[in-house]
Amino acid sequence: MDLRLLRYFIAVCETGTSHGAAAAVRVAQPSLSRQIRRLEQDLGFELFERSARGLSLTAAGRRFLPVAEDLLARASQAASTARSIARGTVSDLTVVAAPTTVTDVISPFIVRAGASGVIGNVIEAMPEHVYAAIERGDADFAVGTRIPPAELQSMVLGHAYLWAQMPKDHPLATRQSIPMAELMKEPLIVMSRAHGVRQMLDSAAARAGLAFTASVETTSPVLAQALAAAGRGICVLSDDPHFDLAAVPISAGGADLIITLFGVWDRMHYASALIADCLEELSDFNAELYPQITIGHRR
Repeated sequence: MDLRLLRYFIAVCETGTSHGAAAAVRVAQPSLSRQIRRLEQDLGFELFERSARGLSLTAAGRRFLPVAEDLLARASQAASTARSIARGTVSDLTVVAAPTTVTDVISPFIVRAGASGVIGNVIEAMPEHVYAAIERGDADFAVGTRIPPAELQSMVLGHAYLWAQMPKDHPLATRQSIPMAELMKEPLIVMSRAHGVRQMLDSAAARAGLAFTASVETTSPVLAQALAAAGRGICVLSDDPHFDLAAVPISAGGADLIITLFGVWDRMHYASALIADCLEELSDFNAELYPQITIGHRR
């Protein structure tokens, strides 16, 4: 199948018009329209309904769109693989992770690995979009906090605490852990409801039959820490503490609240063995950062 035709098809889907698609892929509009017709002939079904109002996907077109996107993503990955093989090196692997993970885990790991490290690029993504970057071929492997898709290879890298962070002179700052029921009595600085850490906090509170009203909600972990350092309340984050804050684990039901960290990759990736070795090293490094971590297993 001609990948060029698939690019034209996806461009029409993204722009909504053949004129916009032609501009995006830099071909003449009549030529693009002919190529779309050719693709439909090759496939044996129409991709678009054509009317005076423009183009709209047929039911068959909607079903074929993710197939076309997957083919192009795999073609891009194949091209990247070929370039790496031609250079005789795989020391430029790309990892995708949430911003907090990049700051607190991935970046220090790259520094530790030095010039011989295999990670050459990092993509930041929201937790719910991390694994999609692998499926699109944008990244070679991922470090995420959500349950990985079954079709991808994965291993548990360890666990990190959900922290209650406060100034070091706060009465709770010297605790080994803070029970959630006690924490709920304090003015809390929390992330917005779309944030994974907030969802974890809300779920734990619901399981414990507790309710709370946030003193401050924010989308910025750094702002949350700054407000806590200014004495405005206790912030709840998974980020490492800054501004000389103390970080104390939060407990519920007799156990500390923890976040599981997964290493995830495509088992068919040309550098699968190298990725697995890199993640083993990252797991060991994570255990140094967070001593309660235990090395997990592959599946």
